[in-house]
Amino acid sequence: MKTMHLISILCCFIPQIILAQQAELVLKGVEETRSIHYMEKNKLELITELTGIEVDDDHQIRLKEINGVDNLGNQLESIGGYPYPNDYFTKQKEILIGIESPIRKVHSISVKGVIEYLTISEELQSKISFINLQQHYHKNLLAGVSAQFKLVLIDLEGLGRLKEEDQAAYHKKVKEIHKKAGVRASLEEAKEYLNSAVEDYIYNKKVGQKPYLYFYNEDPDEELVEIKIFDNTGTETIQSAYSNHHTYSPSLEKPLTPKTQLQIIVKNKKAVKEIPFQLESIELP
Repeated sequence: MKTMHLISILCCFIPQIILAQQAELVLKGVEETRSIHYMEKNKLELITELTGIEVDDDHQIRLKEINGVDNLGNQLESIGGYPYPNDYFTKQKEILIGIESPIRKVHSISVKGVIEYLTISEELQSKISFINLQQHYHKNLLAGVSAQFKLVLIDLEGLGRLKEEDQAAYHKKVKEIHKKAGVRASLEEAKEYLNSAVEDYIYNKKVGQKPYLYFYNEDPDEELVEIKIFDNTGTETIQSAYSNHHTYSPSLEKPLTPKTQLQIIVKNKKAVKEIPFQLESIELP
């Protein structure tokens, strides 16, 4: 590993959120991996750290985009799995940027890109909290917060009991959930979606699976950052989670109680600021 010192470009000044701070992406080192296997690309890993700005639980970062070019003017592709982190926000200041290695006669590269800086707060509507979750079943929890993002907590236990005891009442409830909460685009799709979820719940309960919550979601702009669940002692209680295009389902350490707290972390224009950066003439190992 060859450590690079003092090769950094001052990032933009960000008003409103950072106040009098200046963010700087510092290049701490460069590692190169060359493979003899024709299926694997040679790669450069740039080890960087964002300084001069608060990064913690309530101030998180994500590398949104990068572009690399060598000193001969050739564009360099990013490597799969990089930049890291590129698909979620983190409270870690270190950012790893992976790009393909240039040809041997190249002696330096330059990289530019954009970091997203998320401030998590109720004031900016990037943190939304609920207790007494049983009172919030079958409602869009983000109504008034986002025009596109829907998040609906489904009462699978209640629906399962209704389905076994009164089919007519069950179908009426499914129609109501579709109409009022906007679950799925059509009633037929809502029936198919909820029937599958309820049947899975009934089976999982029979085999003794741990309790879990079940959210329907529509997130076309990928606004969801994280969902957190806290028990009545304030301890985070999500054990694991299943997700797909329209479902997020965390399993819980403890059953739901009136004091269980739900926290939804989302990104929006008020809470996210972009920090462009540029690292020039990075000498290669």
